[in-house]
Amino acid sequence: DTILLATSIGRVSTTMVTIASYRIPQKDLSLVVSFIVLCALYAASTNSPVSPYLRNSDYIPEVYSRSLLSESEPHSIHQWAEIDLIPVDQTPSTSQHETALFWHIPKSGGTTLKRLYKCFGVSIAEKFGAHVQHHQNDTEIISFTPWPKYSRTTYINVDVSNKEGILHARDLGLVPSEKANIIITPLPEFALGTLFDESHKGRFLMLVRHPIERLVSLFYYLQVATWEKTYRPSWKNTTLLQWSKSHSKIWKNFLVKKIIGKDDFTEDEFLEMMETVRKYFVVGLMDEMEESVKRFNAVMKLNVNNNTAFEECMVEFFGNTDGSSEKKNSNEHPKVLEGSPEWDVLAELNSYDMRLYELILELFDTQKDIIYSYRSV
Repeated sequence: DTILLATSIGRVSTTMVTIASYRIPQKDLSLVVSFIVLCALYAASTNSPVSPYLRNSDYIPEVYSRSLLSESEPHSIHQWAEIDLIPVDQTPSTSQHETALFWHIPKSGGTTLKRLYKCFGVSIAEKFGAHVQHHQNDTEIISFTPWPKYSRTTYINVDVSNKEGILHARDLGLVPSEKANIIITPLPEFALGTLFDESHKGRFLMLVRHPIERLVSLFYYLQVATWEKTYRPSWKNTTLLQWSKSHSKIWKNFLVKKIIGKDDFTEDEFLEMMETVRKYFVVGLMDEMEESVKRFNAVMKLNVNNNTAFEECMVEFFGNTDGSSEKKNSNEHPKVLEGSPEWDVLAELNSYDMRLYELILELFDTQKDIIYSYRSV
């Protein structure tokens, strides 16, 4: 702005010299000068930042710099991912502890996965660790098994379900303590940027459900889930189509917003997020739960086949080789067919989540050989 204004003032000076060569009545001269100055200020405010007057300047505003980039140029990775995460194609270290962070997405199998890892007895940092046996005021990180006679569940004494708890976990040194096998949180972007750093990188795990199926499940679940803060009994009197057009907007593109860390984002930010997912996120599918868990186990270096307790848990949750198992989803509800009005409304509102899901389906196929190669280390 300073350069532009100086340039415009220079033009004014030139114009004043020209004016001086004409005989203008003294009473009109001040009006002419005022008019020229106003024109100069207007020119300064509307000049293009890439005009000839700026070609020799180092200053080009960011908004213009982005527009000058080639469309074929690779999109950069989220800064926090580069600093805090280990790429999927990098084999787990045999000598260093690598803490896994699991993003608990509502109605996507996260509760089942959490129960499974409690059954395994691995050290879990999640919501309840700070509240079981009153560990809210602890001044150091500990792991503990509150009911050893009845359960292998092992907690870390923190609550990473909210920002305040995540900050407290950071202050206690959760990740550097190397006491947690897995951190389970609904706040992935904040938890990663707060708990991990360049000296203590982690692994990112996510279990994903089709965005529309997830939203439909959420609609029916919150009608009956009296134990949830977001319990909505009034939705019982609302059709799914009505809800899709109105109430569902608060869940619009939920996955993308959570990863980016804000509600409003640009297409460039979305593409940057997609590249982050491609390079750093170990993805699982709710429809392929057992296969997804096997991959997560490989990432966390959990040898299920040589551990009787692990084997028992896998059988309990996924059944024997004959296919028998207990169904874990307790909230049955009507299905929504692709192409129905409800489906189309939700698909349009969640177009970014749909694009992300297509990438996740692709990654689920391509990551298989990479992750199973970890076992040979």
